[in-house]
Amino acid sequence: MSLKTFLQEKGFIENDPEPKADEKNKNVSAETSQTVEPTYFPFLNSDNPTTETTSPGSRQSDDSGASNRKIESENIDKAFIKFFEDELVKVNFPGPDYFEFRKQMLAMHQKIGKKGTSPEIILQAVLTSFEAQNISSSRLLETAKQYKEILEKKKEDFLKGAAAEKSKQFQKRQNALQTHQENLTQMQNQLAQLQNQMKQLQDMIHREQTQMEVDKTLGKEGIEKIERAEKQIALAHGFMVAAIDEDISQLQSA
Repeated sequence: MSLKTFLQEKGFIENDPEPKADEKNKNVSAETSQTVEPTYFPFLNSDNPTTETTSPGSRQSDDSGASNRKIESENIDKAFIKFFEDELVKVNFPGPDYFEFRKQMLAMHQKIGKKGTSPEIILQAVLTSFEAQNISSSRLLETAKQYKEILEKKKEDFLKGAAAEKSKQFQKRQNALQTHQENLTQMQNQLAQLQNQMKQLQDMIHREQTQMEVDKTLGKEGIEKIERAEKQIALAHGFMVAAIDEDISQLQSA
């Protein structure tokens, strides 16, 4: 399992957008990604002290060490233990070595440790079993150190991958922020243009209103003169018609 897939399954980073057609497969993946208990490096179990997270051959009489391991284990996500376990399983060396020694120690603690058999006796029994296969304790120590080196390398690779993923997520955030900032700037520019246009329109409206007030007097004097002329025409017409009527009357009476 890749680092990115592992972190996605455990919810440390968001899944990449997927087509709707893959929704069913996505749901199946989510159902099968439940945390699995570590097999070879189980946590300290208060109900079963023989399964503490430590080398199976360590002495359980060290109460202080066991207490510290318990405190540490409470802060560890089991999924990460399982992740490293799976990596060790992939590189398990051929033949019996420390990996098989640890598995057998765990099995013996589970089988006879519950019955009160001391860790020292269990250790000797398992070592004897390996010696019968011509696997010396020095070989077990040698391979244990090799597995530690593998874990160290896996940790370094993991942290490098995590750093790369963090950088990717940071860049993703930066790109999103930059896009939003560009959109905001664009909208602010558009708003400024609209405000400028609005001001121009307001100025035009003010000018039109002012001109309309001015135009209300346009031709007023001319209209008044015409109206006075109309009045004079009517008066003159009346006067002259009256004079003619008077003359007609006089002529008729002569």
